[in-house]
Amino acid sequence: MIAAPIGTLAGAFMMWCMYRSGMLAVRSGLAVLLAAIASFYPVFAVQSGDQADIILHLVIFTAFILLAVAGFRRGAYLIAGGLIAHGVFDIGLMVLGAPGPVWWPAFCAAVDIAAGTVLIRLQQTRKVPL
Repeated sequence: MIAAPIGTLAGAFMMWCMYRSGMLAVRSGLAVLLAAIASFYPVFAVQSGDQADIILHLVIFTAFILLAVAGFRRGAYLIAGGLIAHGVFDIGLMVLGAPGPVWWPAFCAAVDIAAGTVLIRLQQTRKVPL
């Protein structure tokens, strides 16, 4: 299962690059990140053509969009929690099955959890806005 270690490195590297480039100086970049990550499963569901999957993943996508908006307005800890929550959601899909590539849930879970964890650490050290 090489997808998880690669996802962990990718998530941590992504947050490091965003931090070093100044993209994390405002919460909007973080909110967009969470929204973008949440958009993959609806895309995979559309690709599969299963209408029930499309509806389910659009509803879940909407919940993560609302969380991204709340995090933008109230604090980056909500966005970090949203990233980690999406990682837990991915782990659930590893068990239940998900639209898209079979390796995607493990990769995405690792990206999400690593990015959320790094984001929490950056907030704790006051390197990004709370």
